[in-house]
Amino acid sequence: MDTFEKVEKLREKADVTFEEAKAALEEANGDLLDAMIILEKQGKAETHKETYSTKESRDLVVVDQPEGAGGAKRGNAFTDKLKAIWHKMCENYFVVERGEEVIINIPIWVFVIILLLTWHVTLIVMIIALFFGCRYSFRGADEMKLANDVCDKVSEAADKVKEEVNKL
Repeated sequence: MDTFEKVEKLREKADVTFEEAKAALEEANGDLLDAMIILEKQGKAETHKETYSTKESRDLVVVDQPEGAGGAKRGNAFTDKLKAIWHKMCENYFVVERGEEVIINIPIWVFVIILLLTWHVTLIVMIIALFFGCRYSFRGADEMKLANDVCDKVSEAADKVKEEVNKL
């Protein structure tokens, strides 16, 4: 097999450009298997294919995985994301304070469940509590600055409304 055929075969199997395949093949001194390994290490070759080689010819043989195999990696990424979200919800807390006293300090996952099950009552109670001096924040391992900024702005807005009502 001449160099052009090897580059074409590598380009087709690895799903890379002609130049990338040629550079990898040159780096591997014309060995298709080594060139494929180089491309995989560089993150350029598709990893959803398994590669095999025979010792005699060192030609690259590519076998597609069954249809479910590619979805398994996406499934793992999804479950990994869910695990990360769950971990954040367990190590961070929703806090309700009035003055210096902490009234409620619950994991975020508990707060989310309460909101999902009783959102209509919970939101009304939270709004009323703002007018009685309650403040909300999120604390824990993560900074959650954006969420805390929103809580501060809501508290400030409630204070302004309360001042306007007191003026009447």
